[in-house]
Amino acid sequence: MPEPTHKLKIALLGCGQIADAHLSQIARIDSVEVVAVCDVHEDLAYQAAARFNVPKTYTNLDRMISEVRPDVVHITTPAHTHADLSIKLLNAGCHVYVEKPFTLDATESASVLAAVEFSNRSICVGHDQLFDPMWLRCRDWIQRGLIGKVGHIESILGYPIAGNFGALVAANPNHSVRKLPGGLFQNTISHPLYRITDLMDEDQPKIIGGWHTQPEYDFPTEMQLSFQGRTQSASLTFSTHIPPQRITRVYGSKGSLEIDIDAQTIRLNKIAKLPGAFAKLEVSWQHLRNASWNFANNCWRFAKADIHYFAGMKGLFETFYGSIQNGTDPPIPPHQIHRVTQLMDRIFDHCREQDGTSRINNVSTTPNQEVSKCL
Repeated sequence: MPEPTHKLKIALLGCGQIADAHLSQIARIDSVEVVAVCDVHEDLAYQAAARFNVPKTYTNLDRMISEVRPDVVHITTPAHTHADLSIKLLNAGCHVYVEKPFTLDATESASVLAAVEFSNRSICVGHDQLFDPMWLRCRDWIQRGLIGKVGHIESILGYPIAGNFGALVAANPNHSVRKLPGGLFQNTISHPLYRITDLMDEDQPKIIGGWHTQPEYDFPTEMQLSFQGRTQSASLTFSTHIPPQRITRVYGSKGSLEIDIDAQTIRLNKIAKLPGAFAKLEVSWQHLRNASWNFANNCWRFAKADIHYFAGMKGLFETFYGSIQNGTDPPIPPHQIHRVTQLMDRIFDHCREQDGTSRINNVSTTPNQEVSKCL
């Protein structure tokens, strides 16, 4: 890409837990500068600014926009506020980065994307694992034909509910996540889901499976789904009783790939060509080569201080900023943003139908009192 002529001014709206990840990764990008943070809770804005050397703090969004005129605003507020805030910022002339999930449902998604077209601004959703170094290598190897035509994708997310964020959700029945139409899943499954849709051509696959609740909780905590298309299939597992993990297995006509985003490893398994018992040696040799390559690659990246939990986030930020500076298409096309949101709607409708409930929890799509203050 051509060198940018000026640094983009970045602002961040919502200084909760995920804001730290955004600010730390933006700080690693030379072509931009964070000019302000905003939160309805002044102490949250102040502590974020102090820790990441941000020059200005605000508790009012209108004031921040008028005074610092940011080029890009990152929205890291609760999911039920995303649509209204996105539309407001787009109409104010800002490009927008929205944390996942993009919106509450496909109706809101369509409204936001219509505002994108009307405002002639760009928008990006936080599907950052698509820009993780291991996922980029996976896509490259698939495009090179190393595993042939993709026939099945298996996506796994381990999300122990006893973790820091999960424990807060479980302990508080009024937590904003508990009030989402898809509950805990709506806040998290976009990651394992978009790893499937990135490789699956089918827009309207048949959905099989559902969610269920562990005895000690009063809301659904587990999900197992299968997706069946005309020529491809997929499975998604969300489990709160396995260790944290983000693993995807991709099966093709010539072999398979296993991508472990947490371990930063990728394993290529080709169909053995040798006969009989020799095939067992050939497969073991493949495993040894995979392990050796991953070890050497991670050692090299470690020596360069290039191993980060949110490496994909930095990659997505850089690509999004570059598209703005160079007038090119955003890294995640609008139709793909909407596609994932539509599929999430279908998943939640299917799961509710399976267990006979109308909704995990009631939620209003209008801004709550705190968001109204920020607006």
